[in-house]
Formats: sequence, structure tokens, C-alpha cells
Amino acid sequence: MMRRFGSVSATLFLLLSTEAQAEPWVRTYVIEWYEAANFYGAKEGTTKPGSDCPQGSMPSPDWVKVFVEAGYTEKEAKWLRDPANPTREPNNGQPMMAFRGINRQNVYDYPETTPESGIPAVAGSIALGFNLDGDVKTGFVSPTGEKGIDHAHYKALGCLKDMRGPARLSERGKGANDSMREGAWTVVIVVSGQGKDPANDANVRVGIYSSGDKIVRDGEGNVAQDYSFRIKPDARMQALFDGSTRKGVISAKAASTLWMRGPDSAELKLAKAQLRLEMKPDGSLSGMIGGYRPWRPIYEAMVNARGPVVEPLGWVRLPDVYYALRRYADYSPTGPGGEKTYISYNMRVDATPAYVVNPDASGTVKQAQLFPPSETDVVAAGKSVASTS
Repeated sequence: MMRRFGSVSATLFLLLSTEAQAEPWVRTYVIEWYEAANFYGAKEGTTKPGSDCPQGSMPSPDWVKVFVEAGYTEKEAKWLRDPANPTREPNNGQPMMAFRGINRQNVYDYPETTPESGIPAVAGSIALGFNLDGDVKTGFVSPTGEKGIDHAHYKALGCLKDMRGPARLSERGKGANDSMREGAWTVVIVVSGQGKDPANDANVRVGIYSSGDKIVRDGEGNVAQDYSFRIKPDARMQALFDGSTRKGVISAKAASTLWMRGPDSAELKLAKAQLRLEMKPDGSLSGMIGGYRPWRPIYEAMVNARGPVVEPLGWVRLPDVYYALRRYADYSPTGPGGEKTYISYNMRVDATPAYVVNPDASGTVKQAQLFPPSETDVVAAGKSVASTS
């Protein structure tokens, strides 16, 4: 990874936007923060009541009671939750938490073997995101008054403790982005156009790619600007959007279902995806990306993150997550009459200026496009599709 030296600040692009510029143009970034775009209706904290969740975040279940209701004796239940129990882990996990379904079946693998206890749905009318289905009579209203905002993922899970909080302050958001900033993954963005004015261009393309280079932090712990990141091409996970800019705001849609690295999953699949990103005067990029994502992998990711730990720390019964996502799923990829296996989802994205380099390191990327993966990547992607289909 190489630091930029002697470059003109990216802030100049808006100052020059009204003057003639060479065609085409390109702006490149690295994502420094992204998370579910959940509207926060309280004044402070992650558990306080607010317009989004009038009763506050869902309280922690009484796990002894949960075990008793599952058929354990009170003595057995208390022992399973007792810190002195050698099978209970220091991080509050207890493997036996899984076996509370009918006939002691694993409720993580078979969530319908236990009845739903319920997660309070978001009660507020305001949400962040897009009108994905074009219907203004359904969904939420945006903070600016736009009707028909589709964000059923927020409706279903927005009152969970680790999902709530102001921007950048939810427990889940902080945990995921800390991992990214520590080098777990890197996502870069390329914005390119054909007009003389990048801030007002009728022909703009946005590409989102993974990089194998780790993010660098500055002396204040923030993501450092102007570092170089080489694109790591993947057979599937290259997201392209086509659209336009107006007054520095990019509005674009994807022509087909896309894949990218998400803040809460290694593979985020989005149908009918669109974005709205603002190219700011300081050179940064900020806005939202939304679409419909398969809901079952959301549940499975929480289970695979060690369900017996996720449940007590997240104050949630994971089978209730399964039931909530299934209930509020709002899109069928097979048509209006098909099973709704996808749920509307929006995420806020902040990115900082960076050099994005071609996969072969031949130079910086000049336009958003698809990059051919290696044969090894193609084979690996085929296996991944087979395992998730």
C-alpha cells in the first residue's frame, strides 16, 4: 500500500466543476464506515424509549424462564446459567442454549421447533432509505418527507439493543466497522463519468469492489486519506450502478442483482439495488445504498457468529429473529405471487478519498467497470454459489 504525495486536494473538484474539464473523469474512495441505516428516535443511549421504539429496546430475556418453558427443571435451568457451571463460557455463552426446541432439538438449526416470543417491531413512521417498489402508499416516510420508504429489515429488527443508536454508535455498527478498520476487509468505490462537470453529469457509473489491502488509520484513529488500494477482482462481487449526478449528488441503480461485501456479512446480495451518494466539498463521499436482500442468510449469520453468545449479549432469542425476518419479508424474486424470500434493507455509507489501483497494479483505475477474475476466483465463486443457492 502506497501513500499519495504531492497530490492536489480532492476538494478542488467542486471548485472546478463549473469549468471545462478533460473527459472522462473519475473519483475514487475507500469505505471508512458503513452500517444499517436505522433511524434513531431517542435522545440518547441504545435502550431508551423513542419515537422508533416507544418502549425502548427489547429487554434481555429471562434465560432461566426460557429454559423452564423449554422443558428443563428450574434447578437445571439455573445451573445452566450459573457462572460456576464449567460448561458456561466466560463470554456468557452456554452451548446448551441451542437445545430448547421440541424434544430438545437445536433451535438454531430448526427455529420453528420453539414458539415465537416476539421482537417488538419499530412503531415509528420515519425511516431512512429508498422507495424500492415505487408504491408511495406503503412503507415509511423519510426525514425529508419522501413517502414509500421500504426498509422492512429496520421494521423487523430495529428495536434490538445492538441495532439501535445514533449514526456510528450502534453496538453492531461499531463492532463491524472496528473489524473492518483493523484489517478484516476493505471495500473501495470508483465513480466515473463522461461530462465536463462531475457535479452535474447525465452519464455516471459507480463501481464497488473488494480490496486485499488493509485500511490505514491516521494519528487520531480515523481512516487515513489518499492511500492506494488494489482491486481484488471476484467473479461475482463487483457491483455496478448506472445513473447521474446533480449538484454533486449521485443517483444510480443497478441493472441486475449484485453482490458486495456488506457490513454484517461477507456476501451481501441485493436485488433492485440503488444508491444516493453525495460528493462532498471536502472530497469525501456519503449517502446510502439499498435494495432487497435474502433474509435467511441474515439469520444464519447471527447463528454462525456463535448463537449461544449472540443471544445473551444481544438480548434476543435467535428464533425470534427468524420469525421476524420471515414475517416482514417484502419481496419475491420470482414475482408478486412468489414466496417473499427477500427483505428491504438500506445502509448508510461514508467513504474517504483514496487511490484505487487496477488488479494487476498497472496504474490507477480510470473508470468503473467489471474486472475479469482469475480462473481460481471463478472456480471458488462457483462453489460459493452452489453452497448458498
